[in-house]
Amino acid sequence: MPEQSEEARIEAEVQKRLEAIVAEQQKQFAAIMETAMKNAQKGLDKANAALAREQKKLEAELDRARELRRKAELEGEKMAGEAYEKHRLQYDEAAKIKVLRDLARRHIEAGKPNSEIADWLGVEQDFVENIRVVVERVEKFYAGRQPKRTIPAGNPRVSFQDYGRGGTVFFESSDAKFEMWWEMGINALAIVDIPPPDRWEARTGLPLARRDEILHFIGAEIVARQTVSGGSFVVGENVLTIYANAEGGGTPVKAHSPPPPSA
Repeated sequence: MPEQSEEARIEAEVQKRLEAIVAEQQKQFAAIMETAMKNAQKGLDKANAALAREQKKLEAELDRARELRRKAELEGEKMAGEAYEKHRLQYDEAAKIKVLRDLARRHIEAGKPNSEIADWLGVEQDFVENIRVVVERVEKFYAGRQPKRTIPAGNPRVSFQDYGRGGTVFFESSDAKFEMWWEMGINALAIVDIPPPDRWEARTGLPLARRDEILHFIGAEIVARQTVSGGSFVVGENVLTIYANAEGGGTPVKAHSPPPPSA
């Protein structure tokens, strides 16, 4: 009996020490895992912090992009408005002439006389006559009979310079030299700024009596040299409007010859 009690006591002591060793190992292992978790959490926190910073940078970039786009849109609207306001007189006249031209052409094709058409539209008979000349010119074109153009005195020359959707028309003769801007039209192939009667002599140095002759020559030159299949033109107060034949279309004014040298 005493020997069995001693063995039991020894076994119990061994078991106690094993449990203590295991407990200590578990404690150490738990400490190691806790440290690892804390380190992992720190790494995750750092990663999340870095991601948050990048997200803020991206949001800031998006905000700047939105602001730049907003400014660009506002600037574009402003530029378009300024461009329209700059040439409002010419644009408005070109639009008005387009409507009157179409109405006059329809009445002419219906066989109405100039005086009656002028009364209906509230315009001068000269305007209607100019439209009639245009209609007859187009008819002759399709009949294969190009009308003979009148060349003003002074060996005149017309040249063009292109800047994309606009440019310059140059006129030069032994009597005068001047230039006019042109732009692609909305309801027409192109519109050309022309000196109005009250500024004709100041801008061109030519007598007012030659205005119609010179402008009709310029219009005929533009149609002959700058449209694919012919066209027509209308001389107004502030604008020369160029139209392409509907069937053949046309091209805007292009730089086929160099501009005259500066005075």
